Amino acid sequence: MRMGNSNKEFIEVLEQCEIFKGVERNCIEEVVRNAKIERYKAKELVRMRGDECNELLFLVEGEALGLFTNPEGRVLQIDHMFAPKLLAAAIIFSADAKYPVDVETVRSSVFLNLDKNFFVSLMMKNERLLRNYLRYVSDAFTFVTDRFYEITMKNLVQKVCSYLIRLMNEQGSSIVTMDMSKEEIAREFGATRPALSRVFIELEKLGIIEMDGKKVRIRNERYVRDYAEFE
Repeated sequence: MRMGNSNKEFIEVLEQCEIFKGVERNCIEEVVRNAKIERYKAKELVRMRGDECNELLFLVEGEALGLFTNPEGRVLQIDHMFAPKLLAAAIIFSADAKYPVDVETVRSSVFLNLDKNFFVSLMMKNERLLRNYLRYVSDAFTFVTDRFYEITMKNLVQKVCSYLIRLMNEQGSSIVTMDMSKEEIAREFGATRPALSRVFIELEKLGIIEMDGKKVRIRNERYVRDYAEFE
């Protein structure tokens, strides 16, 4: 059976995807033949958080965002995805496989939807594909944990800056005395003491503050105020 031009383009794109690096072309052709094509315009919702994830969804053209909306309606961008990209790689084979975020296109985009049981049969026949997938899932997990750490640290820096602003307002000076120990501050912020200490050390390295025991000199008040008000 002859392949259409679009199928050939999809094959060439998937060849650049990490999962298919070093995998024989006929295996990738089989993927494309058995996949359903989904096309979306810009700013369209592809999947919603909580939707069942019973497929492998490959972004083969365009770009999309992984977005998380909290109960207050605040939107947090978790990932910015460019073709070629497999979505939700670490979720697909979980016991309760559901999309963890909303997926929204940035511009016109094309996805290939492949049945996960069919993909399992391919991996059972192709060791290279299996190893690539396992590495991809491990890398995806590393990305998520790194992103979570980044978000957590950003929130902690914001809390520290808000605390310093409160002390400046109360004490009427840019040189303030902390009214709690770091352990007490960490408990109030819902953080560990080492994590809190890292924030103070990083702010000192950046020249934002100077520490001397419980005394803190705020050298860059603009930075502290801007970060405290960051949304």
